[in-house]
Amino acid sequence: MVGDRWTLPLVRELLLGSHRFNDIHRGLPGISRTLLSTRLRRLQGIGLVSRMTDADGRPEYRLTQAGTALEPLIWQLGDWARRWHFGDPRPEQLDTGWALWRLRQLVRTEHLPAQRVSIEFILDSPGGAEELGWLVLAQHDVSACLRHPGYDTDLWVTTELSELHRLVVGTSSLDEAFRAGRFRIHGEPGLVAEFSSWFAWRTTISEA
Repeated sequence: MVGDRWTLPLVRELLLGSHRFNDIHRGLPGISRTLLSTRLRRLQGIGLVSRMTDADGRPEYRLTQAGTALEPLIWQLGDWARRWHFGDPRPEQLDTGWALWRLRQLVRTEHLPAQRVSIEFILDSPGGAEELGWLVLAQHDVSACLRHPGYDTDLWVTTELSELHRLVVGTSSLDEAFRAGRFRIHGEPGLVAEFSSWFAWRTTISEA
């Protein structure tokens, strides 16, 4: 039922809060829109996903009770992969948009401050180029963008794009990156102190 290519990553996207077709597609680089539609229809047919509409009549996809019961399996497979498979990302795997989208999915909105927070990421990529990206965090909405969102910046994060990939995948921890000087935050001190609590970081399981 779940062994087809893309099925488990698709379930992961739903677990991470992507419910609209375009959001699910964005989280699955490499899958065609046609194949994604086929997979969603199949998951509906076997009772793992339901299609509904929101208050504005727009379609959404939600896991059923049976689909949600896959959550422990999904995270256990991720923990296994972090421990035994993932190393440093290869240069061709580095993508600013993907990394920020993944970081967006880790945001714990219930831990965000009352005011909107705009974070600018200054990312060193292979070859010495510098790339920019933004997260805009609010309790009612979280967005990731590669163009300036139009808000004053509250926090500036400076790191390597490869380090951001390691953090969102879970093969590095924020504390480790801070101590090694690979991750730096500047801005209002109170927001800097709260930054790490805004995300549900997933880190490599212990070998003990």
